[in-house]
Amino acid sequence: MSEAVTLPPRTTDAFLGGRVVLVQPQKGHRAGLDAALLQAVVPFDASGLLIDIGAGVGTVAFSAAARAPRLTAVALERDPALVELARAALQLPANAGFSARVRLVTADAADLGAVRNTIGEAAADWVLMNPPFDTPGRVRQSPERARREAHVGGAELLQAWCRTAAALLSPAGTLGIIHRAEALPAVLQALAGAFGGMRVLPAHPFAGAPASRIVVRAERASRAPFSLLPGLALHEAGGGWTDEADAILKGRAALAI
Repeated sequence: MSEAVTLPPRTTDAFLGGRVVLVQPQKGHRAGLDAALLQAVVPFDASGLLIDIGAGVGTVAFSAAARAPRLTAVALERDPALVELARAALQLPANAGFSARVRLVTADAADLGAVRNTIGEAAADWVLMNPPFDTPGRVRQSPERARREAHVGGAELLQAWCRTAAALLSPAGTLGIIHRAEALPAVLQALAGAFGGMRVLPAHPFAGAPASRIVVRAERASRAPFSLLPGLALHEAGGGWTDEADAILKGRAALAI
């Protein structure tokens, strides 16, 4: 580890029903529902290479590799401190079942040249991404730098991440994205041209409530039509998780997308 990398105060946390143990910052952006939904795009029988761009401490890459034993994964993250936390997690005995199948890479997902320099000409079967949700100037930005960078980015950043995803995927590769529901037009615009076969799964806080998240699956260079799928309700009326959401959060189920 470079002496220039200063690691923040951190915690060690079980994730995905204990299938994964994370080392993550005590303050700032922490793994939660969005990462759990995104990793569930990948089925249990997936194989080949997965690249998680904007990987943070490796949550999505680790989770997909833990559930799909024939999958290898690259976790691509620009922040060296978060990469070092991911490296520490891979050394934990609890993660031994998948740690040898995960590679950590430090690069900015929006800089395709830098990504190519670090990953090479890899043709991925899967690319997953949880891009920053909030437009600069629209929300009050967090004083925590890591949290601010994880949450704030505009349409240009989304388009840059989608270009990188398209370049990394094999001709038959699959892209998975999670975003705010209101961002669906921007997501579809960013995918237009390079992707087709787009399938959108809305996620609703409660049955009957407007969707708060969308999970989008798209195929590289596909001509298949767009599909809007039945929504996933996350909570019961009393506040607990629905059976479907609980199974995803504990790593027992993948999304029907």
